[in-house]
Amino acid sequence: MKQDTLDRLTYACGFLTGVAAAVREDTDAALALRNHVELIKHYNHLRLATAQIKEAREALNELEERLSREQIPEIFREQGIKTTTIEGVGRVTVSYRFGCSMLDKEAGLEWLRGNGHGGIIIETVNSSTLSAFAKSMLEESGAELPDTIFKVSTSPYTSITKVR
Repeated sequence: MKQDTLDRLTYACGFLTGVAAAVREDTDAALALRNHVELIKHYNHLRLATAQIKEAREALNELEERLSREQIPEIFREQGIKTTTIEGVGRVTVSYRFGCSMLDKEAGLEWLRGNGHGGIIIETVNSSTLSAFAKSMLEESGAELPDTIFKVSTSPYTSITKVR
């Protein structure tokens, strides 16, 4: 990366760190007012700024991912490199993560059992499904899941919807 680009990234990161400190001070001041309208306006400004920063971060993440998953592995393959050590960086290796899913769950489970691998089969409940179930039980019937068996928690959050 060019030195000018590195300098700009360093400046941007330092600048954002300073902005975060200023926002923290502004947040404390807004909270001290105990005025819900001003606090929500402050929150909205922060939310919008965070969205812009997230968009910029996602663009950098996309570049990083493409380099890591496509471009560097391609160059390593072309040049027959498995591992290399770069001064000031460290040892660089292209590794592979494996993923696997069952196209036909019943057939997959049957194959695993039939081939002596049934021990890796684990019965589970999706955490989002279980959370939704706990919420619907509470909202629909007022019933809670037994707290000796389940840990149910709630977290408040603020949402803003544009009014037309």
